[in-house]
Amino acid sequence: MIDKAHTISVIIPAFNAENTIEETLHSVLQQTYPVHEIIVVDDGSKDNTLKKLYDMSSRYPLIRFVNQNNQGVSAARNLAAKQATGDWLAFVDADDLWLPNKLAKQVEDLADGRWSACDSFYFGYGHDGSTKRSDLSEISSGHVFEALLLDNFLTTSTVLIEKNLFWQAGGFDESLLALEDWQLWLSVSLLEPLKMIDEPLVRYRVYPGSTSRKARHILPLHMQLIDTVFSQIAAQPFLSNRKNAKANSYSICSYIAEDSQDYAYALYCAYCAFKLQPTSVMRIKRLLNTAVKRLIKKSNKDAE
Repeated sequence: MIDKAHTISVIIPAFNAENTIEETLHSVLQQTYPVHEIIVVDDGSKDNTLKKLYDMSSRYPLIRFVNQNNQGVSAARNLAAKQATGDWLAFVDADDLWLPNKLAKQVEDLADGRWSACDSFYFGYGHDGSTKRSDLSEISSGHVFEALLLDNFLTTSTVLIEKNLFWQAGGFDESLLALEDWQLWLSVSLLEPLKMIDEPLVRYRVYPGSTSRKARHILPLHMQLIDTVFSQIAAQPFLSNRKNAKANSYSICSYIAEDSQDYAYALYCAYCAFKLQPTSVMRIKRLLNTAVKRLIKKSNKDAE
């Protein structure tokens, strides 16, 4: 059980985050539950991120930072976790924001749990801040492995986890180019049930340049991760069907491609999902919807 005798280390990976890092740090400093320390890892930024960190750490003793050559977000988070002196780890990306009662609500809800997450708001890039993660994904609590395999509904900036459990699950896989969070949460979910708060306590910033928004890049990684998971633990009787997991990933990438106005790839992904589940009304509707949007775009282009 976590209480005030336990300590929370907040981990923030930062890369070229000069425009957002101060606001993110202030959202952590304003938590109503006491924070033990804030560790920021600058991952080889080329802008003024380090200058901002020098300034913030000189004014707020809770903040300390290290910098490394650019090695990616997984290496940055793992480095901070190794240096953390708290019993618990809370993650927040350098462009996301916590609501003031985020940690307090999680601590109150944890009871004897070993990890927790919460709902979040989307803002930026066409989102006005009112859309919730739960509006787009079905979020679950308890033994969530099968639900997570179909859809990574966890936002890393919402997760609070016992440090021992984090390392028991292996930490973030630094060999992965993306989806390192999904892989870790799947591993953790096999070890412990999740305490999920259905209240949005985090503001997740969406922007077109984020890796998670590049469907053509992310889809092969989705497929690879699903195949890896099934090859490693296929003997477990509760495992979801591989076809369902892949169909859902194709559908997710179809929506991502559509958000980027890449209608050709959105249609391709929708068709792949339909091929795996041809009797699904949801897959049929998605295929028809993307086909219409693709035709409209093509017609408009031809008319130019």
